Amino acid sequence: MTNKLPILQTVLIFFFITSNQLMASTIQSIYELKGEKIIFLNNNNIIIAEGKSEATDQFRKKIFSEKIIYNKNNKIITTESKSTYIDQNGNKLLADNFVYNLNLKIIEAIDNVLFTDKNDNKFYFNRLKFYDDEKKGYGINFKGELIDKSNIESVYAEFDQKKELLTVGSKNKESNYLENFLNIFNKKSTYTPCENKQKLKLSIKEQCPDWSLDTQKTIHDKKNKMVYHYGSVVKIKNIPVFYTPYFSHPDPSVKRKSGFLLPSIKNFTDLGQTFKTPYFWNIDDNQDLTITPIYYFDENSIFLAEYRLQNKNGKLVVDSSYSQGYKNLNKRDEDGNLISRTGGSRNHFFINFLGSYDNLLFDKNDIEFNIQRVSQKNYLNVNEINTTYIKQDIASLKNNFILNSYRGNERIFLETSIFEDLSNDNDNTKYQYTVPSLSYSNFYDKFNQRINLNSFFSAKNLGGDSNQIYLTNQLNTESELKIFNKIPYVGNMYKTSIKNVNTQNQNIIGSKENFNSDTKFTLALENSLPFIRFDFKEKTEETLTPKILTKFTSGSMDNASSQNKILTFEDIYSLDRMGSITNPETGASIGYGIEYNINKKNSNNDIFLNNSFSIGQVIKKNKNSDMPSSSSLNETESDFVGNVTIHYNPDFKNEKIKSNKQGLVAKYNYILSNDFGKILKNELVTNYENEKNLFSSIYYETRDISNDHYIEMKYFRNLDNDFSLGFGGRRNIQNDFTENNFIELNYDTDCIKIALLLSKKFYQNADLQPSNNLTLSIMLKPFGSPVSPDLSSFVN
Repeated sequence: MTNKLPILQTVLIFFFITSNQLMASTIQSIYELKGEKIIFLNNNNIIIAEGKSEATDQFRKKIFSEKIIYNKNNKIITTESKSTYIDQNGNKLLADNFVYNLNLKIIEAIDNVLFTDKNDNKFYFNRLKFYDDEKKGYGINFKGELIDKSNIESVYAEFDQKKELLTVGSKNKESNYLENFLNIFNKKSTYTPCENKQKLKLSIKEQCPDWSLDTQKTIHDKKNKMVYHYGSVVKIKNIPVFYTPYFSHPDPSVKRKSGFLLPSIKNFTDLGQTFKTPYFWNIDDNQDLTITPIYYFDENSIFLAEYRLQNKNGKLVVDSSYSQGYKNLNKRDEDGNLISRTGGSRNHFFINFLGSYDNLLFDKNDIEFNIQRVSQKNYLNVNEINTTYIKQDIASLKNNFILNSYRGNERIFLETSIFEDLSNDNDNTKYQYTVPSLSYSNFYDKFNQRINLNSFFSAKNLGGDSNQIYLTNQLNTESELKIFNKIPYVGNMYKTSIKNVNTQNQNIIGSKENFNSDTKFTLALENSLPFIRFDFKEKTEETLTPKILTKFTSGSMDNASSQNKILTFEDIYSLDRMGSITNPETGASIGYGIEYNINKKNSNNDIFLNNSFSIGQVIKKNKNSDMPSSSSLNETESDFVGNVTIHYNPDFKNEKIKSNKQGLVAKYNYILSNDFGKILKNELVTNYENEKNLFSSIYYETRDISNDHYIEMKYFRNLDNDFSLGFGGRRNIQNDFTENNFIELNYDTDCIKIALLLSKKFYQNADLQPSNNLTLSIMLKPFGSPVSPDLSSFVN
């Protein structure tokens, strides 16, 4: 019988009676059917809903389709065309057709199947068998797009939502019913963490991702966030690279997970080839440990360990390593010269603690604690040990305890420290001690004055039998800027300083021996006359400010003529041009100079051009032979010193504030002899950055005041298709000697970084020799350690 109801969206409710032949305790779904047209067939045992049909049960499960057919006899719902099933857990199943067995709670989805779980992982199939109660699925011609943007595909896959497991490429008992639909059942699965940026329905091979894995079986444990691969072939751009029978890693969404990191291979000029296999141990949410054995083929191996602990109040890091030392104490270089090596084990041990605590001395308190030890000065450099906290070219070691306590404007600073100079082989002079250093400071505004109170105490050993204890108390005042009517527009600022210095010196070069006490008074007046010009149409502002500092400090100073002090523009207007706590500059002097600044803004009032120029000099009535000769402050007329700065951002000029690139930033520092006959210092620091280029350089040259001359440069260019090219180096012009240089080609995307680096180092000593290195570094993201096959033999 056929019954066509005239009303669109006719509602018909059918109650599916519990089957006695099945489990009596199982509650059958009761579905409400809706459709534009309802058809009854076979004595009402077959009901058909057509046209935007919908079936909903009491558990909020829903089925949508163009046509829904319910067979009352065998309790089966069949759909045709554009079918959707949604359960109460947020899972969604789409297919061309469904066959839903209500007794067995099994859905068979056919053609263009898409299963989307509650976490928005997408699983595509040609055919899927889904167990509704158990939340398990088995399907063929699988392709998965996971929430972490990784992709996986195979001819067969199964998932278990309760256990949060996805197994790909493994044959299961449920696969028997699917075997008739499979062409080659033993086809491998493929996995890649790379995102399908094209969003096209292409296979992983057709996408040609940066790297992928062909495996016999892959298991994605979403509950434990781990991925396990069996019988894996690693491919880079679809080219096989190496095979491993078993490989596991955290899924790309994991930041911290215990397990082995990728190994790496590297060659050292002095030590030969190495193989590194780091292991990361996630001890707890707030602590972890990385253990890195480094196997040397020709030398004794090294074991590195890095422990990290983070809690509410602080962070602790322990970084250490150990090696038995050199197998061969004596070695010959390429020219046959004998290299003598010191015997014994090698190790380093670094501890760093940073913490913040309330109400120790003042309200807020910062604590830092460092222990640093290296058994041999070249140990880090020879083995190129570089971690987050240690660099191989470290020049000195510090062991100290620091407490910084503050409340409002008040501050107490306490430090005890031991410094070790790694370049000094004399055990009597390589160490310097400060036990302790204590300072108190406070500043406040009163009587239209900024008042700054400071007290310093320190007990130091400066190496060998050189010792110094000092206590200083200093009171500085600085008035507000005042403008007098009698001298229009001239700004005046008064500065004073009272400094009491008490020292106990023993074998300090240039200082008075034994106990000394002195009080020094400083009076200073700073005058400025700023000229300002605005161009509101062009949004330009220019200032030209002549400035004079006249100051006098009473008393005499210790001999500091041999100190390596180079004059800077900031020294011109400083009350203490020596920057010394115990030995301030004395006598009368005038510092004068001029500063010019121009800035331009766009229509959004963003500054895109900011340039400045300054020059100044210090003059005195009498020479002061106690001042450092290299600074020229010992003369009646010092050298001229100044700087030029340029900051230009073309993106801001064109109001394209999208990239946040800094544009061009250049600073030139110079010193001219007081007769303008010679340039004594040239220092040019340049940085340029836009979307395609990153350039930085340093040019440094001094004459007479010291004897340094070098240039250092780095340039990186972003090429098309994620490639970049970089090169650079450093040359000691004074000695006509290239210290190092490099050239590298990088390929960097969301899931891989490949770098080909050719570098050369020219320095050498008893442990280090000049070296050529050609390294191919491959980092498979999301893994943090690169695979670095060494190609130096091609260069050598």
